Amino acid sequence: MPDADTDYIVGMHNFPWKRFVFRVFLFALIVRLLIAGSYIHSFDTEWNIMWGVQLAQLSREQLFGFYKAYSYVSSLDYPPLYLYPLHIVGSLILKTDIGGYPPMRMLVLKFFPCLLDSLNCVVLYRLGSKRSQLIGFSGAALWAINPATIINCAFWGQTDCVLMLAAALLFLSLTERRIVASGVLFALMCSTKLQGLYLTPIVGMEILDICFDGINVKKFKRSSLNRTNIMKFVRFVLSVLLTFTVIYLPFMVGSLFSLGNEAQSGWEKFFRPLTVYREGLKKYPYVTLNADNLYMLLNLNGKKDNLSFFHGLSYELMGKLFLVVLMLSVVVIYLLGRRCSHWLTAYFFINGIFMLTCRQHERYQIMVLILLAGAFMELADRRMLTLLSLHILVISVNQFRILASVKENSDWWGYYHTPMRSMKQMLESDMAAVQENGVAWLKYNATIGRVNAAVNVCLLLAATVFVLRYVWDRRPLQPFLRRMKELLVDYRRRRETADEWRGETELGNEE
Repeated sequence: MPDADTDYIVGMHNFPWKRFVFRVFLFALIVRLLIAGSYIHSFDTEWNIMWGVQLAQLSREQLFGFYKAYSYVSSLDYPPLYLYPLHIVGSLILKTDIGGYPPMRMLVLKFFPCLLDSLNCVVLYRLGSKRSQLIGFSGAALWAINPATIINCAFWGQTDCVLMLAAALLFLSLTERRIVASGVLFALMCSTKLQGLYLTPIVGMEILDICFDGINVKKFKRSSLNRTNIMKFVRFVLSVLLTFTVIYLPFMVGSLFSLGNEAQSGWEKFFRPLTVYREGLKKYPYVTLNADNLYMLLNLNGKKDNLSFFHGLSYELMGKLFLVVLMLSVVVIYLLGRRCSHWLTAYFFINGIFMLTCRQHERYQIMVLILLAGAFMELADRRMLTLLSLHILVISVNQFRILASVKENSDWWGYYHTPMRSMKQMLESDMAAVQENGVAWLKYNATIGRVNAAVNVCLLLAATVFVLRYVWDRRPLQPFLRRMKELLVDYRRRRETADEWRGETELGNEE
């Protein structure tokens, strides 16, 4: 019997991991919501407010009006799934006590991103606890204080954290080899934000690897192409198609029976929820738009991507070529690599897309954080923590400098007052200087972006070396410099052996 005096002493043998993870989730959510209601702005959030309000009004005015969204809501380019929480947001904002009070309006708008980002703590614990509960708890705790996602969901109110949770659940189901669940979650992810389609090559290759017991050319067996394994893959495809149908069909039918867009044919109306994304892709035809990537380093921010730079080769075409190369790299990794992790491969792929393709925004790199965190939970390689920390720093700077620069230009400091006369006089003189010369740090905003982009390019090179070593190196855990020294010594030894053999052969020929 345990001593009654030691019942409350916590040790590794009786640590309440799940209860503490729940508290980590709860505290992470509270911190995010406190920031959400306190940080008031309108930059790049007015679209969500407008869509939410119009969805709520449409539901009130027309029978099944919600499902006619793609015919009536202005400039709507979101997939259907996130329209459900947006409808709730809009309904609450229409209430005067909420919509008329900016802190409450911000809190309602940012609630779902903050909630779902906090749930990532639970997903990381679930994944990490497969190796050890300590690793899982550490991952959950680190995510709770992740400044990059706090800026994204709590300060800004963006929906990237929603996509990250969908990706985390999808990749967790792939880790657990749940085929039907993976199909459902993949469709849900792509129906939440269009950027989810970026993960299609990794999901496709991983599902093939699971269904056919390995697709690596050195391990693949023709006997794997049997009825049972083929039916596994068919179940995945059917689960994807069925989920897409359940999500999209109501909106497609609603669009068909809407009274707007009379110039369109019935089929054009029916497929409107699918074709609307083409308009979204054409909105920002820039080489880079505030994304601290290779093109920011080359001072191409805000330049049109049809700009030619070498014998008619445009940046748009070069970005597409990089995308093809990255997709082929994923295929090669799965078919020829010594080992493969879908978390790490997806991190390599998404990071490459952000750094090397066009039309990227400041927020789009944030997806790599959940993928790299998942890779660490799976592989427990501490070098990934260094990569993760540096990525968090770079992504935080990229987001914050854009959001903060917009707020500085709104002249928010001009509304500050104090009853102390001497302080007020000093403040007024400072304001006059700022109004004349501009906010000091904004003069260096472009320089900060290029420095941040340079760090990001170095991270890309380091990450590429790390991933390629994991995939092909026989001893990937050995430090890089030591491994390079060993390879150099082996090369010299083989070279000397070859020279000796060649000398003996020539001597024998002479004799």
